[in-house]
Amino acid sequence: MKTKLRLDKLKKYSQSIRGRILLSTLALILLVSTLVIFITYSILSEYIWQNMIQTSESRLSLLSASIDANVDNVMGFSYSCKTNQKTRSFLLNQEPSQHNKAKREAKDFISETYYANNLLHSQLIRLIIFTPEADEFLQLVESTYSSVAVSTDALETIPYFQLLLEHKNETYVGMMPDPFLYTRDVQMLPFVDIIEHPYNTDVIGYIYGEMSPHVITNPLYNVHRSTDSTFYVNIAGQLYQYSENTLLPIAEVFQNAEPLHAYSVDPDTSVQKVQSEEGNYILINRPIDLYDSYIMECISEDSVQQNIFESFLSIVALILLAAVFITILVAGFLNKIIYVPVLHLQNRMSRISDGDFSRDTSTEWNHELGEIGKKINDLAENVVSLMKQELENERVKKDYEYQMLQSQINPHFLYNTLNSIKWMATIQNAPGIAEMTTSLSRLLKDISKGTTNLVTIKHELDLIQDYFTIQKYRYGGTITLSIDVQDESILECSILKFTMQPLVENAIFHGIEPKLSAGTIVIHIYKENQDVHIDITDDGVGIDPETAKHLLDSNQATTSSFFKQIGVANVHKRLQYEYGDEYGLSITSEVGSYTTISIVLPAKIGEEE
Repeated sequence: MKTKLRLDKLKKYSQSIRGRILLSTLALILLVSTLVIFITYSILSEYIWQNMIQTSESRLSLLSASIDANVDNVMGFSYSCKTNQKTRSFLLNQEPSQHNKAKREAKDFISETYYANNLLHSQLIRLIIFTPEADEFLQLVESTYSSVAVSTDALETIPYFQLLLEHKNETYVGMMPDPFLYTRDVQMLPFVDIIEHPYNTDVIGYIYGEMSPHVITNPLYNVHRSTDSTFYVNIAGQLYQYSENTLLPIAEVFQNAEPLHAYSVDPDTSVQKVQSEEGNYILINRPIDLYDSYIMECISEDSVQQNIFESFLSIVALILLAAVFITILVAGFLNKIIYVPVLHLQNRMSRISDGDFSRDTSTEWNHELGEIGKKINDLAENVVSLMKQELENERVKKDYEYQMLQSQINPHFLYNTLNSIKWMATIQNAPGIAEMTTSLSRLLKDISKGTTNLVTIKHELDLIQDYFTIQKYRYGGTITLSIDVQDESILECSILKFTMQPLVENAIFHGIEPKLSAGTIVIHIYKENQDVHIDITDDGVGIDPETAKHLLDSNQATTSSFFKQIGVANVHKRLQYEYGDEYGLSITSEVGSYTTISIVLPAKIGEEE
């Protein structure tokens, strides 16, 4: 049940203007966010790939420069030994008396030059200068590798010496074990160079050198710590993997190379997409100053995609936060400029439906909804104007009708009154004629006052007294009138003019006169529950229940009434029209005994109109 109520509430909200605006805003922002995320992913992916490859190219450029500098340092030392005069004197001077001195001077030069260059300690394992016959030689060797003595026989048995001699000053054979160390495997890069006679091209000696793998591993060590990539070195066709400052020989592991030129900006590097048993990789190659050698950085495609994904998630989070923020701003803005004004207009319409037609200028904004608010205010004022006009028309209509009623004095009444005055003048000499004439003049004067509608009860009783004075003389004093007032203050309450007169007239002509004997009319005035009650009772012939039932609904007037068309039903309608349906007349009667007509009015104190 609760779920259904929630669904109904949600459905109702989604169909409202506020809900539609919010949903439309959310849909638009989600669409834009999706497009932005898609475009961002494409741009981000391209940027990360390009940035990763270009960063790798820069890294390899610095790395190859460091390796080349190390190789050049070793080759420069070899060249200085090759061209030095002391070295050549040692190789040329074979006389016993001069030979030892020349050898000592050459050795001192080589040692001084070596120790003056601190970088050579980690770059050069061994340097041997010897004669073509290999009977004399000088050796420079790191102390770590000096445990084995080098003999002329060992120099002659170097298996790749001739091959290196053909490609002098190059590491043509790649990484090799040191041929002078038998107790342990020490890898090095051998090279060979010739020493020529200073004055001709005769070969007077040879240089055999062993370059340490540290010329490559030391620069790699510093670079490898700053990245998660794997580095490889290809030396003379042999592939090595860098690991813990060591070059480990491995078999070829890459295949299906696919060039990627779009991301490369360095012409000295080549970028390839390759495959191995472990997955897809990006391989960036750059040559170094060793024979047929390359330094390579291998980047896992999965790691790049992971980097792209993590960066993408961060950007998506920012976009979604921005989307939520924009949604809140837009929803608040639309709520302020649309929903709030609509809510004010709804409240305004509710107040109008409750009867508040006053102009509300707070709904007259400077936009389209403000125009609607202005039209609603205009409509409310027009309704008030129409209502006032209608009430005024109704009041005028009542006045006209009342004036017509007042103007329609019954000629029969005037005739009877004048006959009575004539009769009294015949049988009496003054007092009666004077009293009737006075009462009639006051009555006619009150009638001629115009459209005055509300009078006090006291005024209405005075009118009744004048009217009854005339009737009393007409009937020869056989009828009497008694007035009983509970509290004199009630007489100041207002009543419609000529409310009681038709009822007293009705009591005389239809109650007392038909019984052909004397009669009494009693008017009892009292207050009950903030209402004024006026009971007019006669002891006449009474009214049967059926007649009494329809008397207040009948529009028929009595033929002897003081005014035409002013009967009991007419008085009842006038009272209800003025005060409301809860007020008016009621009749109780008993045939042959009495009739009481009760008037109920609101207890309103006021001046006469």
